[in-house]
Amino acid sequence: MLPEAIQPVTSSSIKNALFKYPEELLLEFYEMQNHFLSTRYKINQSIETSNILTFLGKSLHLSIVREREKHLNYDVSLNNFFFNINKNSQISGHKIATIVAVTGIPKETVRRKIKKLQDKKVVDMNKKTKEYFWILKPQNKEIFNDFIDRDIKSIAKFILAVTKLLDLNLKTKFIEDEIKSQFSFYYYHYYSCQLQWFKMWQTKIKDVDLIFIAIQALIPALKQKKNSNFQKISENNIYSLIGKSNFDNVSKSNSISASSISEISGIPRATCLRKLEKLLNLGMLKKENKTKRYYINQNSVDRAKYITKKENVDFTIQIFSEFLSIIISALLIKK
Repeated sequence: MLPEAIQPVTSSSIKNALFKYPEELLLEFYEMQNHFLSTRYKINQSIETSNILTFLGKSLHLSIVREREKHLNYDVSLNNFFFNINKNSQISGHKIATIVAVTGIPKETVRRKIKKLQDKKVVDMNKKTKEYFWILKPQNKEIFNDFIDRDIKSIAKFILAVTKLLDLNLKTKFIEDEIKSQFSFYYYHYYSCQLQWFKMWQTKIKDVDLIFIAIQALIPALKQKKNSNFQKISENNIYSLIGKSNFDNVSKSNSISASSISEISGIPRATCLRKLEKLLNLGMLKKENKTKRYYINQNSVDRAKYITKKENVDFTIQIFSEFLSIIISALLIKK
């Protein structure tokens, strides 16, 4: 039995923290997701393309971690990642059918996206097995490291917020350094969680861009909600911040425009306008007549019909609680 100081953190304890401090954790969660989406969209110009690469990246990280089946102290760090890519990339290859099954993206869309990634020399194919795998050219190493460094800071910020609410004494630098030290282990779990989340939305609404844009409206609303020092809500009303209750006390001054979303996300303004109108029709947003700016719909019934349905919120809480349980438990053992 592990000493009490390093007992694994359960997903149930993390759920309880979310129920008790929803304002703090939901804001940190959506800011992490916004970072994940915006950085990848700006590179790939498509969330679906990013999800394909996330799946191939997850498989690569798993291949690297499995080297420890043969060598207990095998180096899975960020510093050793380029060496590990060359050794493991083709092992982690997958056929189109597998990519479709895991991501939920339609088969023809996957084919089209894969072809573009091959043209850009981001993905290659094993000619014997007809399996696709992610590649990273040496000339892109500096760009990749900068991208991952910002990624890790975003993940560590979210993890730190959770550990504070669990009364765990972890520091930001320790979390960041540990993720870099055991890079493929942590990223395998991080990518696994993200893939489950995005497949849910791919299945539910067929347009993951809508979630990306909805987050742009949720973040300022949650910030105001947090800063207003509202009375804490009970477990039974956990969905109030994103689902069944309302944002009555959140002013329209936190509204967003298509231009601001385009600047933050990298999505073309014309596309933002189309997606915003769709979110209006789905009941997630409202639009000010004079300014043409958008804000969270204060009618809880309309808002919870499609995107913030209880089952969607429950699934999100479940998969990220499980992810955090694995990650925080690993951090505590290393500490």
